[in-house]
Amino acid sequence: MKKIAFAAGAFFIALLGAWALGQKFYEVPVLMYHQVDVPSEEKGVYVSPENFERQMEFLKAHRYHVVPLENLIQDLKAGKQIPFKTVAITFDDGNENNFENAFPVLKKMNFPATIFMISENVNRPGWLTEEDLKILDESGIVIGSHTANHAFLPPLAPEAAESEITRSKQKLEKILGHPITIFSYPAGGVTPEIEKMVEKAGYEGAVTTNYGKKPHDPYALHRIKVGDSSANLFNFLAKTSGFYTLGKKRVSYVPAENSAADGTRE
Repeated sequence: MKKIAFAAGAFFIALLGAWALGQKFYEVPVLMYHQVDVPSEEKGVYVSPENFERQMEFLKAHRYHVVPLENLIQDLKAGKQIPFKTVAITFDDGNENNFENAFPVLKKMNFPATIFMISENVNRPGWLTEEDLKILDESGIVIGSHTANHAFLPPLAPEAAESEITRSKQKLEKILGHPITIFSYPAGGVTPEIEKMVEKAGYEGAVTTNYGKKPHDPYALHRIKVGDSSANLFNFLAKTSGFYTLGKKRVSYVPAENSAADGTRE
């Protein structure tokens, strides 16, 4: 009996150790989409509507905790332990197909999401309109800022970077009538100085791609690019595991636009 009790105790301790180790390396997957449309030559930033729906059905069927990005940021700031199988969904740029093809699926699944809008593209052909933004906002899809002109911020003069960060916020707030609290760095480009600008501008958090080595930084949250290659649900499972980025090389802060020009880094 003593041997059995010892073995059971050792097994329990091993499980506890494995859980603690998992918690140490677990990084909440923040999914980064761009276009939800028929893939073109830019395959890396496209997901077909059919594959997007399959991915969302996968999250629903496997009972992932799909949380608003705002809530995730607040929980991280508060030092809360984030449970496994937690996921946040984001879209960059504000293409009109986000409204036409992604929004109906998100609504059907009752999933929250954040769309980061390039403010100077509002109402332009191919992009979200003011009316689209209002409908999305009223339906619970959070609208965030993606600068005024999709400017890669690190090489800009401080005044120009601040202008890109603040003008976008002001324009979107004027359209929606409430504060815009989340920011996305175009191409992931961020430096410690730019992080401070974003915080000073009144944002509560921001997302990058794979810039910076610190996980769960509320002003530089890492994200995982989802393209049509994730039509393979094993690939999608890996990307939503929370351990997909383990061992991946992180991009150091850079002074010039030379390492993430397409904004599709994972």
